[in-house]
Amino acid sequence: MTQNIEMTQNIDISDSIKVRNKGHQTFQRIAGWFGRIYSTELNPLYNLGSLSVLMFTIACISGIYVFIFYNINPRNAWESVEAISGNFFNGWMRNIHRYSSDLLVVFILMHLIHTLFTSKFKRLISWISGVISFLVVVTIGVTGFILVWDQKAKLTGYLTAKLFSGVPIFDPSIMGAFLLNDLNVVGGFFKVALFGHIVLSLVTVIIIWIHVLRISKPKIFPPKKLMLYAGIALGIIAILFPVKSDPPAQMTNLPAETTFDWFFYFGYYLMKVFSVWQNWVILIGSGLILSILPFMLRRKDRPPVKIDLDLCNACNLCAYDCPYDAIDMLIHNGERKAILSPDKCVGCTICIGSCAEHAITHPEFPVFNIQKAPERRDMTVFTCSFFPEAKFPSELNVKQYKVPCLGSVMAKDVQKMLDNNTEKVALLGCEDCYYRYGKTWAVSKLMHKRAPAFSRRYDASQLRLFTLNQYTPEKLLAFSKEKEAGKEKEARIIDHHKVKPVLATLMLAAFFALFIPFTSTKVRFFNPEDKTLVVNFKYISSATEYEQNTSTMAHMRSVAPVVKKRSPVVLRIYASDSQKLLLEQHYKPRGMRNDIAMFIFTQMNVQEDKVDVVLQETEGSKKTLSLKDIPVVKGDGTFVILNDGQLEVAKEGEIQETSLRKQVF
Repeated sequence: MTQNIEMTQNIDISDSIKVRNKGHQTFQRIAGWFGRIYSTELNPLYNLGSLSVLMFTIACISGIYVFIFYNINPRNAWESVEAISGNFFNGWMRNIHRYSSDLLVVFILMHLIHTLFTSKFKRLISWISGVISFLVVVTIGVTGFILVWDQKAKLTGYLTAKLFSGVPIFDPSIMGAFLLNDLNVVGGFFKVALFGHIVLSLVTVIIIWIHVLRISKPKIFPPKKLMLYAGIALGIIAILFPVKSDPPAQMTNLPAETTFDWFFYFGYYLMKVFSVWQNWVILIGSGLILSILPFMLRRKDRPPVKIDLDLCNACNLCAYDCPYDAIDMLIHNGERKAILSPDKCVGCTICIGSCAEHAITHPEFPVFNIQKAPERRDMTVFTCSFFPEAKFPSELNVKQYKVPCLGSVMAKDVQKMLDNNTEKVALLGCEDCYYRYGKTWAVSKLMHKRAPAFSRRYDASQLRLFTLNQYTPEKLLAFSKEKEAGKEKEARIIDHHKVKPVLATLMLAAFFALFIPFTSTKVRFFNPEDKTLVVNFKYISSATEYEQNTSTMAHMRSVAPVVKKRSPVVLRIYASDSQKLLLEQHYKPRGMRNDIAMFIFTQMNVQEDKVDVVLQETEGSKKTLSLKDIPVVKGDGTFVILNDGQLEVAKEGEIQETSLRKQVF
């Protein structure tokens, strides 16, 4: 028998839409494998955004609990964290806090990749707020690691100070303060990290609100069962893989052996590969590229729908069903009407299936043949525009309509077709609707659960909805040969419905465990075999000019002369044996008038066993500070500081306080 297929296709699909369709189809093919375990509704790949919110919520709740037992003094922070880990339940909560934070980054990245892959970035505010939320989440994570105040926290502070040293208002000497664990200098940074960790978490809530602001009925959290499976899986890995801190920050000067959590520290690793300015270029450039990506790869949507206000009866169904809040019920010429916001409309035409009065039209929407025909065809098939080109059995006489979304199919039109010209109706669509709610609304209408609903006087067993991964021509042929369903005359949805709870939970736990090795990778920024010399202190040089006191009033005259300018200095480092000059570095006093103290900082690897450090003022009296025969050994580094006006070597692993008093030689 020759195949007899009629197709009504009024939709002009451009190349950009074809690419988008292909990405969405491919993603569903991949996700379909997990649907066999989780069902389509609970499929994690269809709930990436809501899983991100779930992990953020778990991280906040567990973080609040852990904070109860945390000592906010940096001198005791590490001990308090270790005490938390020493208690089984408290340690378990700490592990949950850590791993939920890591998984938050994982799900945000997966959500971002999915959005790019399927071209779902029409809403520029949603996209940019999503990018910002990712950067804020990474910042929250980094500040959280600093609060442990271990060697990793010290390295974090050092690398952060090194990055900001490229900005003129930040002084590089802060790097040395972190390496020396000088809490008199970096204690304020610790408090800023604590403040940022809490406040940025609250800011993230606002960003999430902005992210879903222009989306109707957003899915903030995943389905309850999926939340349960994810929570149990997270609890399992939190027991099996306890979190361990690095050694305390006070143990050594150079954090030679530290661990990296790659989900938060991926950017810091670039500090090992590129210079400070190159890192700034990468940081700013990648942020700009991510932000403007929707403009570079802007998807081409269909034109907006048109609403005939004369036919509108203000039923409000179109406004409620629109996934993007593009329709509002407003007063027009004294009457309540459905008013369209064209800039929000993506041309999904779901509202057409909601309007019983046929007041909404679209230039690319097919015209349905609902007139009585002398000969009834075997099947009428509605195909979603994101469904691949479907093949039909050659034995069937098929009429095919391609619609932008299954949600745009009007139930009353289907009823008329069954009355007048077709035996059965099949709908072919997405497992996870590209337009979010199209499949949901279509199913609800066909199951008599949503207006305008399929009438109960019709035999709904004549309807069948096949999702992308379930359809085959053989199944369609079998459907055409089915007799009446008997007592249960309901439409059937051919999709993944069954859930395997135990396997679903174990698969999530295994997926979470895959990322554990990336949370504590050892990374070395300082080689224990290097001889590292660090010169770091604050220095107030001698005055070279004073303000002229011209006031004739005694009470307006300063008791002490007011310094107008101070002397620059030069730092020289020599090899003690050969007196070879290893480094010469010039410093100028800070301030507009060059009258403020300067920060002396340099960090270098040397080959010599002993060096001499000389600091000399270049103007005025040319005062000199020097320290001879400084032993430079491998391992923890050698730190030269200023203490009571004298250069000296800081003791290993001890906090040193630098005197700011001026010394004259």
